[in-house]
Amino acid sequence: MIDAQQAALAALQAGRHDEAERLYRELLAVFPHPGFMNNLGLVLVAQHRDAEAIPFFQRAVAARPDDTRARIALSNALIHCGRAGEALALCNELLLMAPFDRDARHNRAVALRALARNEEAAIAMEKLLAEDPDDADAELNLAFAELMLERYERAWHRYEARWRGAGAQSPLPECGVPLWQPGESLDGRAVLVQSEQGYGDVIQFLRFAGRLLATARRVELHVPQALLRLVEGSFAGADVKPQGSEPGRGLEMRLGLCSLPLALGITVPGSADAYLHADAQVVARWRERVPPGCMAVAWRGNRAARHDARRSLPIEALEPWLVATARRHLPVLALQRDPDDAERRFLAAFPHVAIPGDALADFGDTAACMMLAQHVAAVDTAVIHLAGALGRPATALLQFASDWRWGIDRPAGATYRSVRTLRQPVPGDWQPVVRALTESLP
Repeated sequence: MIDAQQAALAALQAGRHDEAERLYRELLAVFPHPGFMNNLGLVLVAQHRDAEAIPFFQRAVAARPDDTRARIALSNALIHCGRAGEALALCNELLLMAPFDRDARHNRAVALRALARNEEAAIAMEKLLAEDPDDADAELNLAFAELMLERYERAWHRYEARWRGAGAQSPLPECGVPLWQPGESLDGRAVLVQSEQGYGDVIQFLRFAGRLLATARRVELHVPQALLRLVEGSFAGADVKPQGSEPGRGLEMRLGLCSLPLALGITVPGSADAYLHADAQVVARWRERVPPGCMAVAWRGNRAARHDARRSLPIEALEPWLVATARRHLPVLALQRDPDDAERRFLAAFPHVAIPGDALADFGDTAACMMLAQHVAAVDTAVIHLAGALGRPATALLQFASDWRWGIDRPAGATYRSVRTLRQPVPGDWQPVVRALTESLP
């Protein structure tokens, strides 16, 4: 038994999650110890299987009510599963037992932010930072709360904490060009901008590339391959290359794309007009395949993203909208590049839905389709950011506590001039969102 425990713990600590899961399940079959339950939960969380982890954490807490580790782990998993209200209650209970527990205070603040109680979350994170100014996780969460509250000048500085801490973002690819430091001016300099984060983040922050081109002497822009064709045709003044390319000669500094607002001194991002442009030849090629006057839709993001379940819409929830578009003789174009078998079977009942699937080779193709669509409706993924960046009429379908870039009860067009927002009235409830989308059909 002791050897098995040591082997399981070693596998967990080494990140050999499949092995650790197998060993902890074998141990639990012999002896249901709460420590094994907690550690199996941690293994599942490490694999982004938070919903599966929750029952194991709950059993560990029930077996040992004074085990703060299990309670903190449970609150963390609940937050990831969109159950922030339960997480908040759990953290409040824990803080009655251990009022100075830093992890419990941190998770409580994260839960508050997930419940759209950003002012309270910001105050809580500020207290944690006052006690430990080097707490990068608290600083980054404070940045998110301040971004949601539109306190941009402070938020952009704190947002640099994304490069530090336990959950630090992967560093930019090293390439021999000196890394920009906050406070350094980009005016008249030869600058390399390296993309970071997901496609939606890249598309959103590209809005600042035009300002950089106006102030820097030279700009080299490295973007993901899937965006290369689109960006090359949109920023003629920049040398656009695939992400990870060898930089050109003479570059003086490099920075991450999402640091541009701080580097450029942009305190109020404002609403963006169209700044990306679809290739006319690509649009012409798609004209024969895209039904005239269609309504384009994307219902989910990347399933590998931890928060995807909260932001994505189950395809079945779109049924009222799909029925209404059929009755109005409005063709529908699915901009979901990777619909799975179950989604395809569901959509087969709606012959007016076209599914190009992997024929959408990159965002240049998706942009061309959007130019031919009457309207785009999408959850908070790269698709809705692309629609806004192209200036296409669109509706963002948002979860209750949405990402900071959509703000709190901001008017239509506050993020992108052409995009309105529909938000869940309570966490997890997509029905009112789909109903409002359906009622807005032409």
